[in-house]
Amino acid sequence: MRNKKKLSDNLIGETRKSRRRVIVRSTFLVLFLLGVNTFAWFTYISRADVSLNGSVIAWDVNFMDENGAVKEILVDIKDMKPGMFTYEKKVEIVNRSDVAANMNYEIKSVKFLGNTILEGETTENITNKFANDYPFVLTMTATKDNINVNDKITFDIKMDWIYEDNIYYKLDSLYAYDAGVNYYTLVNGTYQVDSTVTSENFNEKVAAGLYLEKDDADSYFGYACGNYEKSTNNPCLQMEIELKVTQVN
Repeated sequence: MRNKKKLSDNLIGETRKSRRRVIVRSTFLVLFLLGVNTFAWFTYISRADVSLNGSVIAWDVNFMDENGAVKEILVDIKDMKPGMFTYEKKVEIVNRSDVAANMNYEIKSVKFLGNTILEGETTENITNKFANDYPFVLTMTATKDNINVNDKITFDIKMDWIYEDNIYYKLDSLYAYDAGVNYYTLVNGTYQVDSTVTSENFNEKVAAGLYLEKDDADSYFGYACGNYEKSTNNPCLQMEIELKVTQVN
């Protein structure tokens, strides 16, 4: 009887130890999986953040009512200088609704060197200015405007600042007078040096139409952006863009 009792006690003891080992292993497994899922969640959040530079953002559009869907994108461009690496941000828009949709966008605000610029300008005018009026070129394009059901398009924001020669830029309020460069006026299709430009009449000349060579424009904005970013730790160019997706009736 004693042997049977001892054997039974040993069996019960081993069973309890086995259960404890299973519980400990299960607990570690749960904690491990929780840690992995938490890490994956934060990784997803960081990749989905629309303020990231050069990121690809996936966006599924689902319509709840006739008002459509709206998404805001914050564009922060740092280290702006001639010869910079191409800046690019892509937004993938997927139509998961039951109806086709149209996409367009609106530039809500632009800050350059800490100053709000181009206020009151239409999105079309702002887009044209950034594509043609500065030594850097900022473009915004979509693969197409119409998004069919379960279809996908890409909205692409890109900036390049390449070296080019024999190009002149018309000055605006972003420029400040510099006695060390040549300014030009456009006379009968030819750019001619205007030696009468001074600090006193500079703004008046700009309003009448004054131009700067590409090399000097590169130096002016490259130096200004470098100083601004170094002193403030803020991006040289910031834009707020609103994507609008509406149902096709």
